[in-house]
Amino acid sequence: MNRRAASLIFLIVTCLQPYTFAAEREELKSIVATVNGKQITQEMVAEKLKNITSTDPATLISMKREIIDQMITDILTEEFVDKQGLIVAPEEIEREIGQIKNTISGNQKYDNQSLEQILTSIGSDINEFKRGIKYSIALEKYFHRKLDDTTLRKYFDENKGVFNGETVKVSHILIDTRNMKTEKEFTQALEHIKSIKKEIDQGMTFEEAARKYSDCPSTQNGGDLGFIQRKGNFAKAFLDTAFSLKVGQISGPVQTEYGYHLIKVTEKKEGAPIRFDDVREKVRLEALDAEILKLLDQLRREARIVISQ
Repeated sequence: MNRRAASLIFLIVTCLQPYTFAAEREELKSIVATVNGKQITQEMVAEKLKNITSTDPATLISMKREIIDQMITDILTEEFVDKQGLIVAPEEIEREIGQIKNTISGNQKYDNQSLEQILTSIGSDINEFKRGIKYSIALEKYFHRKLDDTTLRKYFDENKGVFNGETVKVSHILIDTRNMKTEKEFTQALEHIKSIKKEIDQGMTFEEAARKYSDCPSTQNGGDLGFIQRKGNFAKAFLDTAFSLKVGQISGPVQTEYGYHLIKVTEKKEGAPIRFDDVREKVRLEALDAEILKLLDQLRREARIVISQ
């Protein structure tokens, strides 16, 4: 399977690990979430955080949220794959490991680190990683028949902007959360940006709001960031939102590692003409990611999830 490493890893940044079931009363205080009766404990989250080198409180709070969210995804994915009876052979996993190591080798993006070193830096190890790859491959097998040529061509026709170099001109308003240290501060920041959106809805121009409230240097330009590409140097949540908006449309709050954003698209430029056959594999990968995300959203809506903190 010739998949990009990101597609293989997106389910396994924190990686799957055993989840606890019934607990003694004294242990309940350490439970941060339950998913269909399976418990995620504070100790499990702390284990994932222990190799994180950052000491910035805001970063650690954000990463803790992401880890809990990923653990929830892991449980739901494992349950679904096991229920479907999807089988992945050991040699399939080893083949993927080899491809990922080849991708990493000599890539300056990874600072010449080995796969094992990268995994250690995110609080994981090769065994957990292999387990995550198993479930990633299983999901691809599940969707293989669904993503036939007709389906892929339809996806291509409906999402040509993903493949043809389309750009959008965006402005944004940022409430910076990087120096925040408590959950209360994050909550206040979210409420702040919601109140800004309300002011805009009631008549304040986006540019006026950006100049008055935004923490980004672009505040001097009314929040204008210029044209950006779909694969640009912005957080995925920011890009996904920007390219989903129509010209003149303003998003709700979008969270990234920098804080909370409101995003407005002011112009779009169509990309170059492109043929399906030239980008078929890329279309398959994008369509696969979209199908997996839809599945995960469905599993979350159907699951019994309780987050304690």
